[in-house]
Amino acid sequence: MKTADWLQPGKPLIGPFIRIPRAEVVEILALAGCDYAVVDLEHGPIGHHEIYPLILAAERRGMPLLARLPGLDEAHAKWLLDQGIAGLQIPHIQTADDARRAVAMSKFAPMGARGLCRFTRAAEYSNLPKEAYLAGANSSSALVLQIEGREGADNIEAICAVPGIDVIFVGPYDLSQSMGLIGQIWHAEVVARVSSIVATCARAGIRTGVFTDTPEGVAHWARLGVTYITYRIEAELFLTAMKAALAEARGGLAR
Repeated sequence: MKTADWLQPGKPLIGPFIRIPRAEVVEILALAGCDYAVVDLEHGPIGHHEIYPLILAAERRGMPLLARLPGLDEAHAKWLLDQGIAGLQIPHIQTADDARRAVAMSKFAPMGARGLCRFTRAAEYSNLPKEAYLAGANSSSALVLQIEGREGADNIEAICAVPGIDVIFVGPYDLSQSMGLIGQIWHAEVVARVSSIVATCARAGIRTGVFTDTPEGVAHWARLGVTYITYRIEAELFLTAMKAALAEARGGLAR
């Protein structure tokens, strides 16, 4: 699957973060109609050996599965790409040098300097001809860079000038914290800063993404041209749905 095949639809893409390391969760999200999902290695408990079944489940159901790294970490990037993950989401990008490092560890030459082995799952364990693997590898995985602080926001034009970035993703909670407005993701100053980042990326021809946990947030950012919308977290969705189901069931007992 080429990056362009799923990142350029006619409508915004919507998908959650995943923190429960179960293939069944991935399948359910795909069956529910999620456009993509992101395994959260930054804030979740998922380890390396738990990701492989998640990748298989996502591929089986035709849903792109990305992974958010713990940080700007080459070892995680190389391992995940070799397993065939659909894309990497890298947090806390602050400078153009950070962006160049992210591209270098995520892409083969001439775009980057990703460690090369053609005997990996991504290369079908060498079943895929070497030339075909190398020709398609860079375009078959998405690179999403997260801007989450004032420094990254201040350097957004220089970051956008780095070749090889597919999506610039804004983390509103960390951004609000860096602005002294912790947790106030709908404060006028935070919204204005996110909107400015989106506008800068649009001028540079780079797709933008954002996290939101309300349908109103989805609508707001979609209207501004954001096309990669990470909506809620599957554990929180389960908690919310279970609370509502229990309230409904107990309400029936009272009648």
